[in-house]
Amino acid sequence: MDSQPLNDKSLNAKSLLLSILSLLSILFIFITLQASWNNPQEQTKLDLLQTDLILQATQVQENIQNNPTDDIFQVLIGDRQSQNPQNIYAQALSSYQEVRNASKSSLAQFDRLSLSNINSNLESDDLQFTNKQRQKKQTSISEISLRMGLLQVQTGDISGAIATWDSIAELEGQSMTSNGLTAQILKGLWTEPTMLFPNAETQIRRTLDGWYRKTALTKLYQSQQRSEKLPELEQQSQIEVISAINRLIIVNSIPLIGGGTGILVWLGLLIQWIFFRKSSPFHNASQTNWQVPWGVGTTWEVMVLWFTAFCLMTQLVLPLVFELLGLQSKASEDFTLQALLVLIPYVLSVVPMLPILQTSLAAYRPLPEGWFRFKINSFEWIIWGIGGYFASVPLVLIVSIISQKFLQGQGGGNPLLPILTDSQNNLPKFLLWVTLAIAAPFFEEYLFRGFLLPSLTKFLPVWGAIALSGFVFALAHLNLADIIPLTVLGIVMGFVYWRSGNLLSSMLLHCLWNSGSFFALIALGGK
Repeated sequence: MDSQPLNDKSLNAKSLLLSILSLLSILFIFITLQASWNNPQEQTKLDLLQTDLILQATQVQENIQNNPTDDIFQVLIGDRQSQNPQNIYAQALSSYQEVRNASKSSLAQFDRLSLSNINSNLESDDLQFTNKQRQKKQTSISEISLRMGLLQVQTGDISGAIATWDSIAELEGQSMTSNGLTAQILKGLWTEPTMLFPNAETQIRRTLDGWYRKTALTKLYQSQQRSEKLPELEQQSQIEVISAINRLIIVNSIPLIGGGTGILVWLGLLIQWIFFRKSSPFHNASQTNWQVPWGVGTTWEVMVLWFTAFCLMTQLVLPLVFELLGLQSKASEDFTLQALLVLIPYVLSVVPMLPILQTSLAAYRPLPEGWFRFKINSFEWIIWGIGGYFASVPLVLIVSIISQKFLQGQGGGNPLLPILTDSQNNLPKFLLWVTLAIAAPFFEEYLFRGFLLPSLTKFLPVWGAIALSGFVFALAHLNLADIIPLTVLGIVMGFVYWRSGNLLSSMLLHCLWNSGSFFALIALGGK
């Protein structure tokens, strides 16, 4: 007689718990996106790397005028190269100034945090970690200031360059680093009368590279009256120019080749729709939808439980474990450990999806045909994946530009960039690629396309389900700047899965997209 009341109480407790988790999830998403909005998309080292590549490539510009490859070169290094060289240096200087200002703000935050830690009598490990982070930021400011001074010289602002190099000494104080010593050497080269320091050449080669090293060494050799070294310097510079151009080719090949091919794909689809409509992928006549035996409650339950598990792992459990093991402080100097601390938390935070799905859908098994389908033997999934990738490139590029203008530089950044741009070890890069190109496509497509998209067709038309699942996919990345571009990408992946009926197709598209972005970053950060 008591079983029914017990069941009712269990259902009410379950509903109450799910309601609380839903409210907490919505609140967490709102707070995270608000924090993302308040976090400017500061020009990162990635932007400066591209700026440096362009500066390096400009050294060969005079040698390729009236050359058949000139048009290609102009496309690679952008519209800035058609302007006056002074404007090129001024724009590069502006980029560096923005980064330095942002870095100074971050340094001030570290100073306040260090003072707070001392006043709070926190453990020495916390203070040591904060001090290491502060030192890295200070070193970054010094490196930026070195380059800024050389750019100021090119714009004719010698006094400004000297003041910039003096600021490095003020920043470093008594603990002068290699950057501070180089700043003194550069200041001596551009003061009147010229001041020459011993081992100046060795120091410049140690701390500067690319265009900046050539500019400093040219001035040094002229001041030392060692004109015989200039041809050797020019020859070395031309080798670096070729490397810079090759890297720019890789970086720009994705928007140029991918976007161009994508436009051709859309033109082909338009022609097919006009003249051969019944065979068009957009024609719905022969397409069958999924049978969904559960209601919206089960769909909501799966998504809320997964997101709750995801938040608990990423915000509480894993940070606590890493803190107890002291991994965070160790990772600051170890790129391989940093990459592992990306891969392992990601897998551990998304893998609860599998038992949650297993438990929530247990009452409906065996599932109707078409659910979570992997058809390896049918090679059509390869065509769908590759075609979907090229079709998505121009769409995502266009909405990304619109999104950036709408957000006006707000919306957060990418925490993986330092590993990709700073590390010269292949292992951490491989681990990141495994995360981005294998783990993420599998887990995210299994959840958002394999489960959510078909479930939404229970109460939405297919196009509405594709659009909503794409938006939820973007929202789950918790970065305001990514919402519009990732929604469009999610819609394309949803359409590809719907029409192909094979999760491998959307997984391949996802893998190609993440891999393309990954290798572009590698090209920018490579040596």
